[in-house]
Amino acid sequence: MLLCILQLAYSVPVSKYKKVKGLYFDKTAQVEQLQNTLANQRLSQSRTSLDDSEYMTRFQRLDGATTNLAFNIRKDWRTIPPWLTQYVNQDALKIGKQEMTAVGRACITKFLVDEVFNRTFHPGLETELSLSLKTIEQNIRRFSPALNNQEESDALTAKVVQWRLATLEGLRDVLNSPASEENKEQFKRVATTNLSAGLLSFLQEPVPAGIEDSAHMIVELAISIASNLPLESRDISIVYPMPGDMLQLAIMKVEAGIPPLENPGTETTSEADAASTGSGDKDDGSKEEKSLDGKNRKEKTKSGMLSAMMGGSSSSATSKKSTSSQAGETSNEGKKGSVEDGAQKVRLAGFVGVEVRGRQMLVKAPVWTVS
Repeated sequence: MLLCILQLAYSVPVSKYKKVKGLYFDKTAQVEQLQNTLANQRLSQSRTSLDDSEYMTRFQRLDGATTNLAFNIRKDWRTIPPWLTQYVNQDALKIGKQEMTAVGRACITKFLVDEVFNRTFHPGLETELSLSLKTIEQNIRRFSPALNNQEESDALTAKVVQWRLATLEGLRDVLNSPASEENKEQFKRVATTNLSAGLLSFLQEPVPAGIEDSAHMIVELAISIASNLPLESRDISIVYPMPGDMLQLAIMKVEAGIPPLENPGTETTSEADAASTGSGDKDDGSKEEKSLDGKNRKEKTKSGMLSAMMGGSSSSATSKKSTSSQAGETSNEGKKGSVEDGAQKVRLAGFVGVEVRGRQMLVKAPVWTVS
C-alpha cells in the first residue's frame, strides 16, 4: 500500500516535468526559428556597395582635386561670391593666397553638395525623376517627428534605407539598361559645364586654362561616389557646414593657415542686384518651363546651378537646411563675426563631412572659425 502511494506521488512530478521539458524545447525551437528568420532577413537587406576605407579614399581624392583647382585659381578671382563676402577680408583678392584658396574650396564644395549630392537619387536615372526621388528621400527625414533618443533616430534611418532599397529594386530594369549610362554621362556633362561657368563668372579675364578639365575630374569623382551611395543598406550622410553655423567638433575639424577675419568685406549693391537678378531669372524661367524646348531647358538648368553657387537659389536654401541642420544656426547670425558664450562659429568650410548615421564619422569637415 505504501509502495503504491509512493509510486503515485512520484508519477505526478515526473509527468509535470515531461510537460515542462516539452514546452521548453518547443519554445526554444520557436525562438531559434525566429532568430534564423531575422538573421536571413538582415542578410538579404544588408548591402555594402563600398566599404568604409574605400569611401574615405574616394572622398580624399575628391578633396584633393577640389583643393588643387582652388589653389590654381587663387590669384584669378575678380569678386567674392555674395554668400562669402562677410567672411573674407577685403584685401584677400589683392593678396590671392591661402584665403582665396579656401574661398575656392568652399565654392566648389558647395556646388557639389547643392547640385550633385542633394539633387540626384542615382545619376543613372533621368534627371527629373532622379531629383524627385531625392526630394522624397530627404522629405522622409525632414518631416519626421522630433527625435528624442537614439532608438528613434535608428528607426528613422531604417525607414529611409528600406524605402530607398525598395525603390531601387523597382528601378532595377532602368538602372541595368543602356539608357542608364547615357543618363549618367549627360548628368556629368551638364554638371561639368555649370561648375566651370559658375567659377568663370567670378574670375578675371583672360580666364586661366585647364578649369574645364579640372571641373570634369571633380564632377566625375563626385558622380562616382553618388552612384554608390543609394546602393547601401546604411545611411551615409554628407554634411556641409555653412558660414555662421556653430562649431561642432564631432563632425568638423578646425583648420589653420589663413589670416584672421579682421576687415571683412561688405556686399556691394551691384553684387546684391546681380544675385537678385539671377534668382529672379531662375523664377521666371521656372514659370515657362513647360514651353521651353531642349536647348532652353539646358540654359535654365545652367542658370539655376550658377545661382546656386552664388548662394541665391531656393534649392540651395533647401540643401543648406538638410546638410547643416545639425548646426542649427543661420548665416545672418554668423555675420556678427563674434564668439558668443565661448562657442565658436564656422567662417568657411573647405570640404564636406561624411557620416554613417548612427555609427561613425568617415570624414570630418575641415573648417576655419571666426576668431
